[in-house]
Amino acid sequence: MKTHNIPLELIVPKKPTKCKIEDGEIHIPSEEKQMHKSRHHLTIPGKYRLPLCIDMKVSLQFICANQVASQLRVYIGNENVYFNGAHVSCDDFFAPIKTPCESNKTANYVLYNSIPAKDYVDISLNFGSEMMWVSVDGEYCYTSNKFAYFELLQENTMSDGFINGIDVALVVGTDTKLKMKSFKITEYENDEPKIPDEVLNLPELSEFDLFVNGLPRIIHDDVFKLDEFLLNDMKSLKFRRTIDKTNHLFYASPCGFQYAIREFGVGENHETRWVQSAKKPDLTNRVIQKLNETSPELAEKMFNKLQVCNPTHKPVCPQRTDVALNNETRFVCMSKIRHEMFPEEFEDVKQYISALSDVIKNNVALQ
Repeated sequence: MKTHNIPLELIVPKKPTKCKIEDGEIHIPSEEKQMHKSRHHLTIPGKYRLPLCIDMKVSLQFICANQVASQLRVYIGNENVYFNGAHVSCDDFFAPIKTPCESNKTANYVLYNSIPAKDYVDISLNFGSEMMWVSVDGEYCYTSNKFAYFELLQENTMSDGFINGIDVALVVGTDTKLKMKSFKITEYENDEPKIPDEVLNLPELSEFDLFVNGLPRIIHDDVFKLDEFLLNDMKSLKFRRTIDKTNHLFYASPCGFQYAIREFGVGENHETRWVQSAKKPDLTNRVIQKLNETSPELAEKMFNKLQVCNPTHKPVCPQRTDVALNNETRFVCMSKIRHEMFPEEFEDVKQYISALSDVIKNNVALQ
């Protein structure tokens, strides 16, 4: 075992003017006024070999509310670990994670969402030869034994780049101030620690559960309820759920209607839309009219949220639809309606899709 306690003064920022050391802490950026302008990069000196453990004592401070964006990344070799600050208020953040391997395979996300903002926390990233796990203030929050580097280690087939040591670096998000008291890397040879029993007993979550845990806590229940609504209550629409390589969640109906949530970004992170064709006409007009019969206020709200088509596309856009309400017409592409990440917005989506279901049922009945 070889332990490297990294002196803070040796941690090199990409732009030195945005970093300072004060009272035994490193501050990135050095001033709050430098937040919200660019990401801030830090290089850890030296190269390190797997298996290893990274321990750090850090504090994060945010300036943006209702944000779903990567706030802290730990780069390890060619891959990186995400600690995401998705929140509606600035009182907590959570930590989805990607694990290092030599391929470009999409990695899983974790489930930790109770680290207090501004308070110091101890984070450990353990990359063992048989399992990887994460703990925050001694609480184990993620584990996996399904990534490529385990087999490479066990078969002694690591590339020269990994055998000779890998780089470690940090990136702080644009809306985040990082304060760090310590950073330590421990390399193991034949003396790596035993996998804790608590790690072995952590529940294995589905890809969907992992995705939801990478969203703001305030909407977790709403996303689970919406999933139940789409897949079970709306069986007539035959939604199919998928999560793509960029970690976007999609629900697609054979009628051409889609609902999607993206994990990263700020603000309007979920939307409804139409992928229309000759056999799948856009029914937005009829849905808006149906809503207008039962809930005029919601019909107007959804109508006003329709994303207007770029004027240069109007003559030729194959996905353009002209949607009308109360003597007003909107020229829209794919009938996109974007929604904020708040519970009430998910209820709007459910009412909108219920109206769609009624329109399709009535259309079938008339045929």
